[in-house]
Amino acid sequence: MSTAFGWTFVRIAITAIVLAWVVRGVDAGAARAALAGFSWSAILFAVALVAIDRVLMIWRWLLLIRPMTSLPGTELTRIFLVSSFLGSLLPAGVGGDAARAYSVGRRTGQTGIAIASVVVDRWVGLLAVGVLGCAGILASIGQVPDAARTATLAATFMLLAGSAAGLFADRIVDGLMPAAWRHSWPGRMSTRLGAAIGAYRQHGGALMGVAALSIAVQTVRVILAWVLGRGLGIDLPFSDYWVFMPVNILVLLLPLSIGGFGLPQGTMIWTLAPLGVAATPAFLLSTLFVGAGIVGNIPGAVLYAAGTPPAPVNELE
Repeated sequence: MSTAFGWTFVRIAITAIVLAWVVRGVDAGAARAALAGFSWSAILFAVALVAIDRVLMIWRWLLLIRPMTSLPGTELTRIFLVSSFLGSLLPAGVGGDAARAYSVGRRTGQTGIAIASVVVDRWVGLLAVGVLGCAGILASIGQVPDAARTATLAATFMLLAGSAAGLFADRIVDGLMPAAWRHSWPGRMSTRLGAAIGAYRQHGGALMGVAALSIAVQTVRVILAWVLGRGLGIDLPFSDYWVFMPVNILVLLLPLSIGGFGLPQGTMIWTLAPLGVAATPAFLLSTLFVGAGIVGNIPGAVLYAAGTPPAPVNELE
């Protein structure tokens, strides 16, 4: 059994087991009633937020990749949209990144830079989720025990420190890699990737813009969840969404589910139960949130179906 097949089997098993547990608590009649009461205004608002989310994500990645390649913005946008669609068919969280890095590397020959751009993009995005989650927990002083606030402050500090250290990936790789590994394939790839990530130290303005856009992306997603929740009749204040949604977004990004189903729904039910939300609306909220991501991938599906990309361009690193 190959490693890839084994990992796929594990993800299918996790998805099946969690879904089986989740479905036991879902009331089909209540689910139909909640969906029937979903207003068209909420649907249109949600679609608009999905469009804004995609624009911000494209803008964020363009800020990262633009200093490193001469590919036109229209082609980079196409690569982003198509790779996001293809990523929806691959392991959650990393499939789109891998497809994007492959596409840029194939078009330019700059594999190291392509991988670095998606690594930094994902890394700053995860940082934004973590920081927003910490801020949401700290803002809910009355709902969070002192010990949890202390742990949250420590986690925030570790996130910021780890992110700063990541900018020195080239020096870290150079200092920690054993001499015997330097000429091996993994050693050469690690060195090239570390150098490509370290190069972003020279682009502080771009990184600041990426960080700001990452916060904006996660803010839009929290608002999207609130709109979906209101449409389903979930009666929670907007402030609560800042506490539980970052956790759910992080779980959705983990490469453990099939198509974003299973573990994300289980996590949503688990995080909303203490707030008095029943399993059925929690399940629907997670499923609609995943569905919104699928809607966001429609432009990429259209571009993919429209034809093959242009011939590769030979750019030297």
